[in-house]
Amino acid sequence: MKPIAAATPDRVRETLRSLATEHRVTLATLSRMLRRPPGYVARFARGAGPDQLPTNEVPLLAQFFRVDPRLFGKRED
Repeated sequence: MKPIAAATPDRVRETLRSLATEHRVTLATLSRMLRRPPGYVARFARGAGPDQLPTNEVPLLAQFFRVDPRLFGKRED
């Protein structure tokens, strides 16, 4: 299995933008999926929000995109 590079805040933001583009989903749609205001994910993706996604949102995004949650900063327990 290919190792996953460290999920720095900038890398998480880039991953989120890339996956949204690849899956043809808007950041506003992702915000609605997370039950957040429409600009929530866009602000995070621009770096205008927190450095990390809340831990309860990481599995939701990973499941939606069918990727490893560590891409969004989930830590190994």
